[in-house]
Amino acid sequence: MTKEEAGYTRDPLLRTFGVVLRAYREAAGASRPQLAQALGCQPGWIEKLETAQKPCSEATADDLDVYFQTPKRLFWKMWFEIKREGKHVAAPPGFSRYAEIEAKAVAGRFFEAQVVPGLLQTPAYARAVLNSGLAPEMLEERVASRMGRQEILARDDAPRMWFVLDEAVLRRCVGGPRVMAEQLTRLIDLSTSNHKIEVRILPFSSVTYAGLDGTFSVLSLPDRDDVAYHEGPEISQVTSVGATVAEYTVRFDLVMGESLRNEDSLKMIREILEGYA
Repeated sequence: MTKEEAGYTRDPLLRTFGVVLRAYREAAGASRPQLAQALGCQPGWIEKLETAQKPCSEATADDLDVYFQTPKRLFWKMWFEIKREGKHVAAPPGFSRYAEIEAKAVAGRFFEAQVVPGLLQTPAYARAVLNSGLAPEMLEERVASRMGRQEILARDDAPRMWFVLDEAVLRRCVGGPRVMAEQLTRLIDLSTSNHKIEVRILPFSSVTYAGLDGTFSVLSLPDRDDVAYHEGPEISQVTSVGATVAEYTVRFDLVMGESLRNEDSLKMIREILEGYA
């Protein structure tokens, strides 16, 4: 049995929904195609719900309560809990804890290989990044949550932050030319108007092992302890283990050293921006 067939997911709320749905379906003696026909949907949708690949819609939750005659709108209540925690749904494992730590940080060093970091994203760019088949309401909640994280940049005691972005981040046309133009303009504005934010670009001409394993960051906390966060295809986690944090600190120093200087980074951003305008 695969992880998907077993209902494996990184989100416990989705996993619980899937397990309960499957239990009710099997107790009723209904196959996935039979349940799908009764609800007016495709069997693949039922499979995605049971294996926790997708969050349920409110309409489907209501239909399930009617079909199974569940007490006290069980499926709707589970849908509501998933919706309420929508900002965490489909987030990498460990991210919720990371976001809490990020809000307390006094300094942060970030390397990003794929997209503009969430703290620097415009709403339109965030919407394009997060839009992976979510219902409109849930998508907007997640965008609002991401924008809420950016409040730390405007605090009187805002943390000092260094960002190194792979050149691919600038050239990957997320959301279309207009969205990218707005996003790159924001990077320029932040780099030139906020003395606590520094954005550097790691050019294609520079290759270092330190940036090959995916996105990572190192946060410094008020108690002077550092924590690291690594986000990759197989594992994403927060760690405060000294040796591991030291390794990521060294990695950041390496990508920072290989990145373009401030002036040259801004020049590259402006040149690429012209191509989107």
